[in-house]
Amino acid sequence: MDLNLSESQQILGKAAREFLAAECTGAVVRAMESDPAGYPPQLWRRIVEMGWPGVAVPEAYGGQGAGFLDVLVLLQEMGRAALPGPFFSSAVLASLAILQAGSAEQKRSLLPRLCAGELLGTVALSEPGIDFGLEKLGTSVQSRQGRYLVNGTKIFVPDAHVADFMVCIASGDPGLSALLVKKGSPGVSVEPLDTTLRDKQFEVVLRDAAVEPHDVLGALGQARAPLDAALQKALIARCAEMVGTGRRALELSVEYAKVRVQFGKPIGTLQAIQHHCANLATCIETAELMTSKAGWLMEQGTACRREALHAKAWTNEACKRAAWLAHQIHGGMGFTKEYDLYLYTGRMTSFAQLMGGTSWCYGEIANGLWASAS
Repeated sequence: MDLNLSESQQILGKAAREFLAAECTGAVVRAMESDPAGYPPQLWRRIVEMGWPGVAVPEAYGGQGAGFLDVLVLLQEMGRAALPGPFFSSAVLASLAILQAGSAEQKRSLLPRLCAGELLGTVALSEPGIDFGLEKLGTSVQSRQGRYLVNGTKIFVPDAHVADFMVCIASGDPGLSALLVKKGSPGVSVEPLDTTLRDKQFEVVLRDAAVEPHDVLGALGQARAPLDAALQKALIARCAEMVGTGRRALELSVEYAKVRVQFGKPIGTLQAIQHHCANLATCIETAELMTSKAGWLMEQGTACRREALHAKAWTNEACKRAAWLAHQIHGGMGFTKEYDLYLYTGRMTSFAQLMGGTSWCYGEIANGLWASAS
């Protein structure tokens, strides 16, 4: 197993870091907290022009045809810059769902437009009382007069206010389905959630929302296996973004420990601060190692569900501890909105609760252990 980046991936990461350092400053991120869209359109256009939304999409569908590891390289740099906007919801979640569950015609119709930035998509999965995963979903789909009607409530749907469509996951006869619910469809209401991170998360309520047969991804009731594959990739992708966020928190903490002077000497000379920095580095570097391992296995086409769950569970807890350590190092300075640290620690702790919280990951890992032992 070789977890080193290839030369092209190193070049991609370096270019992404330089671009985001110049275009996605802390001031830009803070401004987007109160912006209705939540992202600068001109920055998104630049990202589209560089082809990032289509990095891992096959060339036949308008993408660059690179590997999954290239996506992780980009997401780590986006996490490091606290990039706001629809990249994860559209270029990762929606694109993965279509790639895994869509028909050939749906891929030809949707993916080139997602890669070109002509469409934005998202995925509506989580429900009240259900963190992540495909079990016990209450949203239902029923056939009526040649169409399908969807009923239910979805929460923590990212960027639903700007998405042209949502991939809505619903249960019914004969099984789990993924349906394209278009923006502005009758029976669909979208309400913003008041999050501590001030990111764009929404509650989506569907009341007899009509979906045409051609807007069912793949076949009705046959989405479980492809969606499970897509969600495994999404878990790893989120880990990469969290690792990048943690990397920046580590950098800020070490820089602060070097320049903050108390009692005539930098606080970085104090053993307690040194230990905090070392623990912080250990948290992030171990999370990066586990994420890289899961990503490498995914790239090789090797079954890696357990590794993806391990990575997310560990990264959740590592990032929460790393955020605490970063604030211990900074003291009161870390809580001021004029200083960038809160942009990163807020994301580290918020992302740990979403798309596979630790408790859910532990439950899935345990279920796998029981199954393998029986």
